[in-house]
Amino acid sequence: MKKPGRPLEYDLEEVLEIAMHLFWRNGYEATTLQDLLNATNLTKSSFYYAFGNKYQLFEQCLVRYRERQVAQMQLELRQAASGRAFVENFLRQLVNAADVSERQQGCFVMNMATEFAGRNPVGSGAVTNASIRLTKVFQSAIERGQAEGVIPEQKNSEALAYFLFNCITGLRTMIKAKVDPVKINAIVAITLTSFE
Repeated sequence: MKKPGRPLEYDLEEVLEIAMHLFWRNGYEATTLQDLLNATNLTKSSFYYAFGNKYQLFEQCLVRYRERQVAQMQLELRQAASGRAFVENFLRQLVNAADVSERQQGCFVMNMATEFAGRNPVGSGAVTNASIRLTKVFQSAIERGQAEGVIPEQKNSEALAYFLFNCITGLRTMIKAKVDPVKINAIVAITLTSFE
């Protein structure tokens, strides 16, 4: 992180945004230090001064993505007609946004989970923490739906939230692979039966 007493010659938020999209698009391993320097116009000394190393920058990017996603999901949950409506809306939006190029990159967190799996315990830990934060929003939605009487109370809210997160991960992978939307919609319909 940036040390006190030295003026910045760049916009830290802009650098993080650029780096986040670079990691998201290319993956962690395939994104080189030189790629980051070229994209952000930072010198090596500025890079090391601000972020320490490539992995430390990546962690900040992952947190940035996670907190942005969580904040958006929490807003949508507050605005939803019910907890179950939030779940259905989330799934439908995912399918409807399948033709948006950013969404075709898949979920940044899940992309990194696949890349780090079994090879980078430190990276896997950061990804797991991000996954838990996102899943907690789904659990809140499910518990709200249970309190509202639109999701059965006997369902285990935590298990159901992880099931939903798993389904969404699979859906995003299929969307990225450009699977027939009819098949995607059929999977969504089956997934929603788990909330009945």
